[in-house]
Amino acid sequence: MKGLCNPLNQRAGNLSPVKNVKQIYLISPQHKGKLCQAYPPLPTLLLYNFSYGKVITHRGYYKKNSLLVKRKEEKFLMGAGERIKRLRQALGLTQKEFASRIGITYEMLGLYERGKYDPPEKVLKLISSTFGVSYEWLKTGQGEMREKREKALLEELEAKTREVLEKLVRIPVVGRAGAGFPESPADMEAVGYVLVSKETFQKGGKFSVQVHGDSMEPTLHDGDFVVFKTYVGDGSDIPSGKVVVVRNHYGELIVKRLTKVNGSIVLTSDNPKYPPLQPSADLQIVGVAVEAIKRIEL
Repeated sequence: MKGLCNPLNQRAGNLSPVKNVKQIYLISPQHKGKLCQAYPPLPTLLLYNFSYGKVITHRGYYKKNSLLVKRKEEKFLMGAGERIKRLRQALGLTQKEFASRIGITYEMLGLYERGKYDPPEKVLKLISSTFGVSYEWLKTGQGEMREKREKALLEELEAKTREVLEKLVRIPVVGRAGAGFPESPADMEAVGYVLVSKETFQKGGKFSVQVHGDSMEPTLHDGDFVVFKTYVGDGSDIPSGKVVVVRNHYGELIVKRLTKVNGSIVLTSDNPKYPPLQPSADLQIVGVAVEAIKRIEL
């Protein structure tokens, strides 16, 4: 027993010393409680059991090929089942919840997590697509759990945005119009812009006006936009029931419905509480509606 207490550099043979080793917990059963008194314990002192051939320290080292080798990191020892378990715990799901999301029984999931069975490729792919994790990480442990797809997603979003914008045209929202409008488009005040499809633009919808008030409810509400094509005339060639844009004597553009009664043109509101109006020099039809852009409150 005295010999077992020699310092490591005197009797460890081809065992390499471990830095900062403080103590050894495993000794032969027959020597339990019989620590020698001949030498005081040193920081590099090792007591080990020849019968087991192991060296156990507080840092978890073990003997391999006569060398003290540190344990491999956990991620290299982890199997696919353990990675599935780690993912499930990270998501805060029970085995039943996780299993129901991918369409398997929780008993089978438990077998995968405990390493009883290796999860098949189709299950790994299903987990990858369902929870947005890397298939390569699930299968081999290589790479990151979450795929770094931010750049790819951004590029995809930009491509789709360009594709949509290529099909749209920006047109002005007319706030006020002078006496020369619409024959003189420059004689107007643009208060903003809206986007319309190329098809709408080709139909003549090159201007828009915003609806104010409730005179056209329930058809049009306050804040909606009416896209219109310009019109010059007395309204006789406009079909009855068509929505039109009218310039009043203040230069404001308002939205009304053109109705023909006994051969006469009347400008009506869809809201019955507003009286009908007659076209005049002060109520000039300047546009015919092509479509409406509805404002929806969520």
